[in-house]
Amino acid sequence: MYETLLERSWVQNQGAACTSACVLAALGALGAAALPDLATASKYLAGTPLGAPSLLAYLTLPGRKAPLDIRIESLARGHGLKVSARSEATLPGWPLRPVADEILIVHLAYGQEAPARYGTWGWNPLLPSTYSTGGHSVVLAAVEGSAWTVLDPNRPRLQEWPRPGLATAQTRIRLTP
Repeated sequence: MYETLLERSWVQNQGAACTSACVLAALGALGAAALPDLATASKYLAGTPLGAPSLLAYLTLPGRKAPLDIRIESLARGHGLKVSARSEATLPGWPLRPVADEILIVHLAYGQEAPARYGTWGWNPLLPSTYSTGGHSVVLAAVEGSAWTVLDPNRPRLQEWPRPGLATAQTRIRLTP
């Protein structure tokens, strides 16, 4: 539903700020006004300019909001938009699909790094030092069969991935009244 708006809201990734770039694109597609630049947004969302949120930013105890969700909702409010964000861990290989009226950001351990090239963006499950620097986030715009249409902050325009990525977490963002 938001595919065209997402493409117009695309934000170029810099450093390890792919999650923040996806959040900015999502908020832009939902109608947020005058969003900050990527360095400023990632400092707010992840704690450092052009950095990635910590692994625990996506997780929380049952019945509570994840730290990343609280920051996304606050950022949106500061730019004229009321949203609800919900992040959670995802079982690897579990099918993911965007739902009408929401934007789905998937946080990947493995996927299409470039056309016809698959990998982990530097993440290695055996090296804890890569947990905050590897992996990648994309906006999952559509699913058809096993193929994904994504907005990848590393590549302008929507990308067609012939097979899904391996997600470890997801963040769903939707407008609220």
